[in-house]
Amino acid sequence: MTIWKWKRSWAPMAVLILFLLNTPCRAKEIYKWVDEKGTVHFSEDESSVPEKYRGQLEKTTVSEESKSSKEERMKARKQDGQPPKDQQAVKEKERINRKKIAGDVTESVKTVLSLWKEGRYGLLYDEYGDQKSRISVNREKFEQRMTERGLKLASSWETIRDIKVEVKSATLAYATVKMGYKPAKGGNTKFRTETYRLSFENGVWKISLTKILSAK
Repeated sequence: MTIWKWKRSWAPMAVLILFLLNTPCRAKEIYKWVDEKGTVHFSEDESSVPEKYRGQLEKTTVSEESKSSKEERMKARKQDGQPPKDQQAVKEKERINRKKIAGDVTESVKTVLSLWKEGRYGLLYDEYGDQKSRISVNREKFEQRMTERGLKLASSWETIRDIKVEVKSATLAYATVKMGYKPAKGGNTKFRTETYRLSFENGVWKISLTKILSAK
């Protein structure tokens, strides 16, 4: 076959292929009707529909029916007070993130109180003091004031009785702690509830040092 003949035989086929590629697929039509019990039925063949229901036949398409069903499900969720699945996923993610933040804040508070109880004030200042506090009081002054205090934290089992965390945002939280204090000169342990502000800085939840210094 010559090149010319080949071109002539290929040309009609190419036109047909281009036509098919550029012709949108027609949505498949179906028949819809409802029986006396309220059950919705679908059929591709009109002749298969019981004669008594043919007068109420509604012609539709699979794509339209699929869209309608989705809208009805979303409407039902709204009426039941349930948000759409995508909104539920977002809320679930936020709930999980808040739970993780609360856990991280709790661990930071426990570490701060452990350093405080052990008298490791320099490390507490360097690793867990927030920026605002470290601007208002320097390291040396913080260690001095903590050392001179007459109020110490009680033994390990009495130091923390309860911790409740309120997450305000991804970088701000408040921890309310029931703590045990014991006077350095002796005496019975006294419990007080304190609320500390913590901010997320450089990958660590850091506490307000000025609040620690204000405890009496």
